Amino acid sequence: MEESAFQLEKERLEFIKQYMRVVIDTARTSKEQFLQKMKETFEDTDWEENTEYGQLLTTAAFYQMSNDEWESLKRALPKPYFARVDFTPADSGVSERLYIGKTSLFQRDNQEQLIIDWRSPIANLYYDGRLGHVSYTSEGEAYDGEITLKRQLMIEDGELTDLRDIDLTTVDELLQETLAKSSVSRLTEIVATIQEEQNEIIRADLNKPVIVQGAAGSGKTTIALHRISYFLYHYKDQFNPADLLILTPTALFMDYIQEALPELGAERVRQATYAQYVEEAIGKKIPLVEDRKLIEVLGGESAAARLAGLKGSELFQRILDHYFEEIKSGLYFHEDFKVDSFKLYQASQLNHLLTQEYTYLPLYKRLDKIKRVLQQQVKSHKDVMLKKIIAHYDAKMEKGLNFKGAEEKRKAYISEVLKRKDLRLNHIKAEMRTAATRYMKSIKKHDTFTHYKQLFTSPERLCDYAQGMLSETDAADLCTYSQKIFAKKKYEAEDVGPLLYLHAKLYGIQPGQKAKNVVIDEAQDYSFLQISALKTALETDMFTLVGDLAQGIHSYRSITSWQEVAEKIFPRASYKELKKSYRTTIEIMNEANRLLEKLPYDFPIVEPIVRHGEAPQYFSFEKGEQWAEAVKAQTVKWREEGFHTFAIITKTAKDAKLAYQILRKRNFAVSLLEEKMSIPKGKLIILPSYLAKGLEFDCVIAFSHDERYHEQNETDLKLLYVTMTRAMHRLHLMSKEERAFVLS
Repeated sequence: MEESAFQLEKERLEFIKQYMRVVIDTARTSKEQFLQKMKETFEDTDWEENTEYGQLLTTAAFYQMSNDEWESLKRALPKPYFARVDFTPADSGVSERLYIGKTSLFQRDNQEQLIIDWRSPIANLYYDGRLGHVSYTSEGEAYDGEITLKRQLMIEDGELTDLRDIDLTTVDELLQETLAKSSVSRLTEIVATIQEEQNEIIRADLNKPVIVQGAAGSGKTTIALHRISYFLYHYKDQFNPADLLILTPTALFMDYIQEALPELGAERVRQATYAQYVEEAIGKKIPLVEDRKLIEVLGGESAAARLAGLKGSELFQRILDHYFEEIKSGLYFHEDFKVDSFKLYQASQLNHLLTQEYTYLPLYKRLDKIKRVLQQQVKSHKDVMLKKIIAHYDAKMEKGLNFKGAEEKRKAYISEVLKRKDLRLNHIKAEMRTAATRYMKSIKKHDTFTHYKQLFTSPERLCDYAQGMLSETDAADLCTYSQKIFAKKKYEAEDVGPLLYLHAKLYGIQPGQKAKNVVIDEAQDYSFLQISALKTALETDMFTLVGDLAQGIHSYRSITSWQEVAEKIFPRASYKELKKSYRTTIEIMNEANRLLEKLPYDFPIVEPIVRHGEAPQYFSFEKGEQWAEAVKAQTVKWREEGFHTFAIITKTAKDAKLAYQILRKRNFAVSLLEEKMSIPKGKLIILPSYLAKGLEFDCVIAFSHDERYHEQNETDLKLLYVTMTRAMHRLHLMSKEERAFVLS
């Protein structure tokens, strides 16, 4: 590197850090002044009557915005930016130096942009631009110019350690250097090395759904998180971060991505597993039985898994649709709506509202709407009805006044008329108050869970709803199997999607539980109906789905084709493929690719980025003690090589518990991970393969004690593929017999 260039960049970095500190300190002072203002204002005054309250709210909103900026600058201080681009716009001819970082920074006096946010349109020059003539688009307009310099700046703890002027060769070198580092903080640092195909997906049309088929290690999770960050940046004035929802496969995975969200300005984005979100949306806990279907599938055929597949299918959605129509027909009105003897609405008119006019509403909300219509009808006809009654009795009064007979009879008649008039008026006024409620009470409502359980009381009805697409045997099995679970006052995981779908159509989701944009990671493990139910409930198709069908370990219940999802659920979606793996070395990926060749699908072969390392190594052992000593020696060696994260991954929870017991007996600092745990720092961790999806580690030991992987079992092959592709740098396979890993 040129000494003068390094020195200039170093001096500039020092200036930026000093300036950032001033901005941060000013924001902190403003906070103290604001808190003091609140104390003074509310010290002796009732805040509800305070004339300054409106101004204070405005100030509070402004302060919150400033506080977000303050927090963002604080996080960015150790590494204010990571790249520089020298760009000369064609219209001005004046060269501009653009420094790109995770947040923007303006000079307060003249609004000069000192740091450009990586999400801004002009920052695309760094990710996609080449030296020479380029163009970029901002707010629909194209801008031309010339890039004369692209430079990556390596800044650690506020100090400039290196810089590289980038051409096509150094781009690959820099990427390899980044990938060669430990897995620690990789999610937070990826922004500096986003590749062109990843950048294309991150910045894809924000007003259309996106489906991404990404190979293991292709950066699916980081792309999803950065797309959220990009979305928030561009729609910060229209969208609250709480309007976005990330659905993760497990609570363990949620913990894994947690550290990246603040760095991306997305800490207030909602996160949940699918079951957690459905419970929030329905407003009721859904107690689930222990799901052992994956274990059963690994052992061979599973009747429960076959039935689970039916519950998640497009066919079952059609069954629910026909069931919904039957529920709706049971709500038809058969009597006209009357108040006393006054007919205000014909039953046929009300049925028209129910089935035609109000179809934009969930079914039971249509009834609420109809009730309000009836109440309004009563209100608008109130005077007319009262006048008719008064006129009726006034006519009788007139008759009494003109009575020619005995005076006593005339008085008695008039007195009786007045009495009846008062009684009738009081009666009809009472009727007006209660008529709509009483009329609607004849319509019987049931909650979603009651309706759902009733669906499985008759195999014949299931067959009718399926219109010939479901066998009598399957219908009977579904009913018998489901009723056994319901008898325990529980549900199975595959019931959650249908429950959400049915609830959305019957009751709808409260606005506070809706999301305007949804990101689903590991989407290959969702069923057709689970995804369709989400779209129905949220009333939006703004989804980003990322997944890898080669890692679809729940294929007995989940989707097997993105085409089906695109055509039938998200017809507006754009489809993207990521074939390059940035996680594992060539040697590890080549071994993993051998497993893909054994699967009965046409998966694209994963292309590892040119980064070499040790070939995966196999070790056999006879006793647990021998294996434990090998693990101890190997982890010590890996730590000496500079690696930080280590995992022992087993096929099943049974082997994971066994590995944990063996190592704990020898006082190893190990942690056995379960679904709802956090990932401890600095420990050797043990987890079953199905919990490892989406995670990555510097070094992985695939361990098999009692549980072999079988070549004829599709799920076995996918689980082993998941296990092998968690390793960034080193992969060892340890078992009692070499055939345990079907690779020999």
